[in-house]
Parts: sequence; C-alpha cells; structure tokens
Amino acid sequence: MKFFLEKTKDASHRVTINIPKSIIDHAVFQEFSKINQKTKINGFRKGKVPIKIIEQKYGNNIYYDVFNQLMQKFFFEFLNKEKINIIGQPKYYISETEDKNDNFKYSVTYEVYPIVKIQKISSIKVDKIIVNITDEDIKRNIEKKETIWYEVHRSIKINDRVTIHYTMYENNKKIDPFDNQHAQFIVFRNYLLNELNNKIINHYVNDIIFFKTLFSPWHPEKKLHNRNITFKIKIIKVETKQELHVDQNVQDVKFFELNFKSIKNKIIQDIQKFTQNHLKNQMICALIKENSIKIPPILLQEETINLHKKITEEYKSKKGNVLDKKYHINLQFQAKKRLCTKLILEKIIHDNKIVVDEKKIQSIIKDISLKYKKPLEIINIYNKNKILKKAIQDLELERKAITFLKNQMKIIEKKYTFNEFINYNLHYSEELYF
Repeated sequence: MKFFLEKTKDASHRVTINIPKSIIDHAVFQEFSKINQKTKINGFRKGKVPIKIIEQKYGNNIYYDVFNQLMQKFFFEFLNKEKINIIGQPKYYISETEDKNDNFKYSVTYEVYPIVKIQKISSIKVDKIIVNITDEDIKRNIEKKETIWYEVHRSIKINDRVTIHYTMYENNKKIDPFDNQHAQFIVFRNYLLNELNNKIINHYVNDIIFFKTLFSPWHPEKKLHNRNITFKIKIIKVETKQELHVDQNVQDVKFFELNFKSIKNKIIQDIQKFTQNHLKNQMICALIKENSIKIPPILLQEETINLHKKITEEYKSKKGNVLDKKYHINLQFQAKKRLCTKLILEKIIHDNKIVVDEKKIQSIIKDISLKYKKPLEIINIYNKNKILKKAIQDLELERKAITFLKNQMKIIEKKYTFNEFINYNLHYSEELYF
C-alpha cells in the first residue's frame, strides 16, 4: 500500500492512498460469490448464476460497498502503522476520473489530537471559599419560612418582582408565535438578558420599553437565528417582598429540634458542593489561561453541535424562555473551553499515571445502589452495562486529577460569613465547564 501525506490549508491532515487493482478484484469477486449463493434468478439454480449476470444486476451497489469497506480498512491500517490518534470523523474523497481498470486512489482528510503541554501548575494561585456557618445562621434560615409578595405603585427597584408582557418585532413586523408572551422575574436575581434588567429599572406599571438584541446562530429557536430582534415590553405588575418570621412561641419545639440537624447538614452539603465546583472551575480556568491549546476545527465543530443539541432539547422539554441569557451565549466559545478542560484533565491523568482500581469502582456503584429500593439490581445493571461503568470510572479519574491539582497549586483561603456567602452566591454567574 502506498500513501502520501500532506497538510491542508485549514491545518487538517490529508493522506492519499492507492489500493492495488488485484485486491479490489478479489474483494468484488468474493461479494459476487456470496450473492450468488443466496440469490434466486429465473432460469438458474441457486449458486449457478453466471457472475456477469450478478454484476449486471447488483454491480453498482457491490462496487460501492467494496470501495467503502476497503477505504476504511486501508485508512485505519495506515493510522495503526503511523500510530496516529485521530479525532472526529474522517472524510473520504474519490477522484472523479477513477477507472475500475486502474489501481484505486483516494484521499482522506482527518484531524489529530492537539499536543497538550501542562506548565506552571505550581505557580498558579486560586481562591478557596470557606464559609463559617453557625447554629444561629441555621435557626434564622429556618425561621424565614415564608415570603409574601405585595403589589406596590412606585418605580421598579432591584429585588422587586416584575410581571411583563412582551412582543417581538423585526423591521416593525411582529414575529409569530412570540406575540404577547408573559414573564415574571425578580430584577437582577434572574437568568434573563442583562438588557432587560437594565432597561426596566426606574420604570412604572403600564410603561412600555424597547430593547434590541441580535440572536445567536445557535439559539434553540431556529427561526430567530442571526436576526436583530426588537422586544416591546409592557410592565404589568410590580411587587416587593416581605419575609414572615415564624413566632418561636408558636413553633413546634420538638419538630424544630428533630429537624435542625438534618436541615443544617443539607445546607452544609449544598455549600460544600458549590465551593468545590467553584474551586475546580478556578483551577481549570487558570490552567487554560496559562497553557494555550489549539483546538482542531472538526473537534470544535462537533462539540459545538453537541452543546447546541443539548440546550435545544432542554429548551423544548422545559419550554424555555427566549429571553434566557444561556440561550444567547457564544456556544463556540463555551465548546472550546469544555474541550480544553477535557484535554487538560486527560493529559494530567496520563502524565501522572492516575488510575482507578476495580475495588473503588465497585465501592462507588454500591454507594449509588443504596439510594434505591433494590440495591442488588442496581449493582447488576451497572456491572453489566459497560457505558455506565465507564462513566463511573471517568468521574473518579477526574476527581483524582482535581485532587492532584489541589496538591500542586497554591490554594488561598477566603473566609465568608453565611450571609456574605449567600450574597456572593446570588451574584455568581461564572460558567462551569464540567
């Protein structure tokens, strides 16, 4: 087998491969023979049909299948010989001048995994949030059991709850089916577009405001892609909140005492989950900043498509709001960060020979199974399903890689009171890349 390697203009790789005519003829004859043994044609016994008749009837399909199989076979032999690790799906090209009487020549373009070099780990500084939570904090949290909203007749302020109706226009024409949509949100405590929060401040009930936004080419609403949309907003209601503190004398003291510990544990678990993800995200962002990675176009395109599919499914299943800013983000930017994260973690796992033994995997599966009524059935499902078991292994490898990074980086503790943490959490909007 002969092959010729070259680089393309977009930094992809291309190989041209020649398959000898004798190999093609043999493969085609084998396929003709298989069909002959299975096919019934009037005037001939099964297995006795002349090859020329088989070729006339099935030739085009057989040639297509044989060429397809041989192209893949020889390409992957080339990859194994050269020890090339490709990403994405290779693209096959056949010359239009190819003749069945000549050696078969074709080319394949493909992408290879980028070279990842991790440097400056020990010099990276990241903040670790430490929350000092007291019993008094828990008690106050329990006491604030109920919040009521009551309507006010004044200008809108931060933390007010606002009800709006909105209509969407392009070039002064309404866009169906987005006419007279309803939304309710707390000002600057929501996940809607920042333009809406900024515009609505200081306005009153029945005021009408406008703002424009250019929709992303990756928005879940396909009909809105790349369109410069004007939102017409009418303010319907403005409300402010009042927290009702439960009278300690009225509370069931026994209930309070029994539930205090479980409520405290739940709050602590939620805080730990947030702070761990926050630390992990900081570490990865710092590594991406210090170690530039050139992501191949095919890999970036595939990840972007996967992200788009994910948010589109979520948008449809949850009946998402077109104003939600997560549907307006730059998906290619997010895809690149996710890929950099994956490549960096894979490199750390490989270079530091991080492994997960079978006992640990079984221990994790057992812990998962205890959350169900029939633990043994769950354990069997995980052990029989290679995909589920591999997912457990990958998560544990990631956890161990993050632990390795924690031990290498400079961790700076930042202490917060419970109230300071709650306020920080409300304002925190950094994207997690895991």
